Amino acid sequence: MKFTEKYLKRPYLIISLIMLAAFVGIIGFKKIPINLFPDSDYPQIAVVVPYPGASAKDIEDKVTRLIEKELNTLDGIRKVSSSTKDEITAITAEFEYSKGLEAAATDAANALKKIEGQLPQDIRPPQIFKISKATQPDLILSLTPKENSPYDLAKIRQLAENNIKEDILRIKEVANAEVFGGYNPELTVVVKPDLLNAYGINITQVITAITSQNLNIPNGLIIREKEQYILKTQGELNKKEDAERIVIARIGNGNVYLKDIADIIPGYQERQSLYHGNGKSAIGISILRSHEGKDMDTIHAFEKALPSLKAKYPMIDFEIADTQKDLIEKSVDNMIDALRDAIIMTVFVIFLFLADIRGMIIAAISIPFTYLLTFAVMYIMGMEFNMVTLTGIILAVGMLLDDAIVVIENIERRYHQKKEDLKSAVFGGTDEVMLAIFSGTYATIMVLIPIIFIGGFVQTILRPLSVTLTIALAASYIVSVTVIPLFAPLIMKAEAKKNRTERLTQLFDHYIISPIRDFFVGILNTALKHRALFLIGAAVVLVFSMKQMPLVGRDLMPPMDTGIIKVNFETDSNTSLAHVEEILNKMEDVIKKTHGVERISTTIGSEPGIISFGSGRIAQQGTITIHLVDRFHRKESIWQIEDKLRQEFRKMPGLKSVDVFDYGATAMSSIKASIDIMISGPDPKIIDTIGSDVMERLKKVRGLTSISRSWTYDKKEIAFKVDMQKAAIYSMSPVTISQQMATAVRGGISSVFRVPGQDGYFIRVQLSRESRNNLSSIESMLIQTPKGAVPIKELGTFELIKTQTAMSRQYLQPTLDIYGYRSTAAISHIHDDIDNALKDIKLPPGYSINHEGDLKQMKESFGRLIAALAIGLILLYFSLVPAFKSWIHPLTIMSAIPLALIGAVWSMLITGKHQCMPSFMGMILLAGIVVKNSILLIDFIEEARGKGEGVVDAIVGSVRIRTRPILMTAVGTSVGMLPIALEWAIGLERLSPLAVVAIGGLMVSTFLTLVYVPILYSLFDELKEKVKRYGAILTKLIHSRSTIHE
Repeated sequence: MKFTEKYLKRPYLIISLIMLAAFVGIIGFKKIPINLFPDSDYPQIAVVVPYPGASAKDIEDKVTRLIEKELNTLDGIRKVSSSTKDEITAITAEFEYSKGLEAAATDAANALKKIEGQLPQDIRPPQIFKISKATQPDLILSLTPKENSPYDLAKIRQLAENNIKEDILRIKEVANAEVFGGYNPELTVVVKPDLLNAYGINITQVITAITSQNLNIPNGLIIREKEQYILKTQGELNKKEDAERIVIARIGNGNVYLKDIADIIPGYQERQSLYHGNGKSAIGISILRSHEGKDMDTIHAFEKALPSLKAKYPMIDFEIADTQKDLIEKSVDNMIDALRDAIIMTVFVIFLFLADIRGMIIAAISIPFTYLLTFAVMYIMGMEFNMVTLTGIILAVGMLLDDAIVVIENIERRYHQKKEDLKSAVFGGTDEVMLAIFSGTYATIMVLIPIIFIGGFVQTILRPLSVTLTIALAASYIVSVTVIPLFAPLIMKAEAKKNRTERLTQLFDHYIISPIRDFFVGILNTALKHRALFLIGAAVVLVFSMKQMPLVGRDLMPPMDTGIIKVNFETDSNTSLAHVEEILNKMEDVIKKTHGVERISTTIGSEPGIISFGSGRIAQQGTITIHLVDRFHRKESIWQIEDKLRQEFRKMPGLKSVDVFDYGATAMSSIKASIDIMISGPDPKIIDTIGSDVMERLKKVRGLTSISRSWTYDKKEIAFKVDMQKAAIYSMSPVTISQQMATAVRGGISSVFRVPGQDGYFIRVQLSRESRNNLSSIESMLIQTPKGAVPIKELGTFELIKTQTAMSRQYLQPTLDIYGYRSTAAISHIHDDIDNALKDIKLPPGYSINHEGDLKQMKESFGRLIAALAIGLILLYFSLVPAFKSWIHPLTIMSAIPLALIGAVWSMLITGKHQCMPSFMGMILLAGIVVKNSILLIDFIEEARGKGEGVVDAIVGSVRIRTRPILMTAVGTSVGMLPIALEWAIGLERLSPLAVVAIGGLMVSTFLTLVYVPILYSLFDELKEKVKRYGAILTKLIHSRSTIHE
């Protein structure tokens, strides 16, 4: 009893298992989380160290270098980079994928502990941030006062910090909420210099007095027989009047109170950051998920809670100014629609080729069962629906029907042509091809498996695709040999009359399929007589096609029109925040006039400890996020809109640099720009000179836009140069002078002012705005010395100097990055032009220019992909050897792979696609598809040979039989891939080269499979027979000689 007959005699078991898998698949389809793309970023840790009052140079020397060196010794480190500005440094450590984020954070914390004794005592405690996809906000909420609202932004900030944030954090799916936009409340003590001088008091004494009189001190326990109490001294300030009565000094018989020498003003810190939501000044709140959470779960949970927030705070306008919800949902919805269309088109193709509506129904029945089984396994494995996995599901449409087509076609052939009874046709037809389609499916999976384990960025992006395809192909095979034989007897009936639809399809078979089959048979007969000529011709075409590869160009990942534009801008280095906002208003006016704009979200500057809005950014730097309607509802592409914005922004005075680029312009967030030219060397001034030369050259490179640099040497600072001789006379050091000056100008934090029902806020003691912003007032400011108070100008002079806007380092040395973006040009073509532009730059010893950005990652990724393809082909060969019990026939089967590249190359050239990770994946997938068709053809030839047919008759007969199913497979698989190739979903531009390569290669390989594989089979067979014949002669000769010798 054959295998098929055995299990089909137990239909209840098969049906039960199928229905169970379908039930789990339905649950999985509803519960599998949704995302846009897999998280491909390397694990990163950011160490942020505030150092109040310190210059960027001092921080770099005393803090940054020490931390860099220690982090660089950690296990699994890829690179360490840093950006240092006045009063703060941020050091980023990037680890290999094998390093877990938690382990990386622990290692970084331990590294800081080892060197904490070497760091300056007056730095603020280093902060360690885990950088991942969860660090990016799922959405940003914009809060503005409604018309006639009693609230201003300062009050809204207080409500956001103390009340609204707490309401948001009660949402289970929200891990954190960060408030941004300036207006941080504080109690400012504005001292009056003339009164300080009159009383002989300095600012440090004021700070000390406030600190010592604003605290609660626990004094111990009072214990009685049955109860106990905590005894404490209560002195915390919570009213302005309490602060005014603080005693600062006692002079003679009287006290000097704080109100005598200062004005106490409730207000907010001097703003060095701001937020705009949809073009209006606002307070922003970022909503973040946990590292384990899902974006869409957090977004949906927040949106559900938003109406209650609006009802609770009716005088505040809540708007979502930035979210990826629309992009993710539209992309996934488009992909589901594309899957539906692919199924409909593929089933229609099958209908035409099978010329039988009953066969089409059987094939169509296999689709839902295959997908439900696939969804069930994906759900159990914890996978997600994203552009990559859904692409795999759509790609599988034609491929999963391939197995079903082979089984159905073979059953129909035996049933209608050989006139076997229905049951025998089903059992015999399934068993006849079961091993062949298993070998084909197994061969395709073998090619995909190396991608799952190859490592690096390639594995992170393409592994979900390979796993999804592997699951779908395995499910397809199971359904093809179980479900189809189960339903075939119920649907096929020999007595059924031909309806009009079937007569139409038979006309298609008679007038299209039969002529094509006869054409291939005719070509094959000619080719078998002129094998050398055909093989040489194929080799020439292959070589010529491969010579065109440089024209194709190379990319890491293709650009995509997500409908989200990012604008990074920087004003002149000494621009005040108020003027930066004026420039921003003009930029936003231009953006609002742009057709298709839905949302605008803008952040300028940064705030300590808040990383989701951009940590370490100065007040002259900002980022605008623009959301457009999707590309199906606007006339212009995202790149055309970006060009228009660039042209408008170039006209605006005060802007030093503007980078306009599309969201997803780089393959991962750790890549700063698609084009990144890094200049390294010991002296920043020489690096700056080289950088200026490089920028001028890059401006002439065609296709390169938004050229900018990571820092410039144009920041103006007022430096106080200490006269060391005079300082020595007054027993003062530069440090003590600096501390007093910093306290007066920046202000000193004395303690915290507690307000009932709110978080406490700082008490800051400083000079008035007029005094601290007037250089002559500062020059006249008295400095307290051991020998009495003296004006600061007696201890040195003020000078206006130029310095760096920031200090960047990578690989333990100073660096300058020159950034650029492209629209749709290939990265390799742009870099070739860049190399030509920079080739005659003469660098001093110790300086270098290197390509970072997408190019560096592309070289690494392509190396891994080539290795994956090589391993896949080796696995494929050794998996075919036992299946065919031959060392030769696997080579025959695989011979179509290099020739299929002809179609792959020309399809990329015709459609304008570049060689990239997805197109490379298409070539790998193509190898599996081509081999699958070759296996079925060789299997039929071998079967015919086993029945005693000659080589030529077996080849021609097998081609005649297999032409229709091979054509059906090629056309069906290609049609199933059309939605991806034609980019019917938002974001599919990034993956469409995969389908383009597979379709082009498949069309060409169909001809090759039906002509060149048989040619090579006949050649290898002749070679095998010759080897056997010569072997037999040699054996006989050896035997005869041994007989004579005896």
